[in-house]
Amino acid sequence: MEIFDLTKEHLSRIIELQKKYSDIPMDFADATLLITAETLNISKVFSIDKDFFIYRILGKRHLENLMR
Repeated sequence: MEIFDLTKEHLSRIIELQKKYSDIPMDFADATLLITAETLNISKVFSIDKDFFIYRILGKRHLENLMR
């Protein structure tokens, strides 16, 4: 497990992701988890949300939810 500190610089990416996935909709927690995965270059997440198979890291790779 790794703890990632979000900064105010991540806010624009959060807004961008929430707009991109507005039909789902993506909440703040989902967006921060995706930003963390993008920044740390990881593709495995641990979430009770079932919609993580839809999200893409930088528009390419999908996330694998370890809770699934």
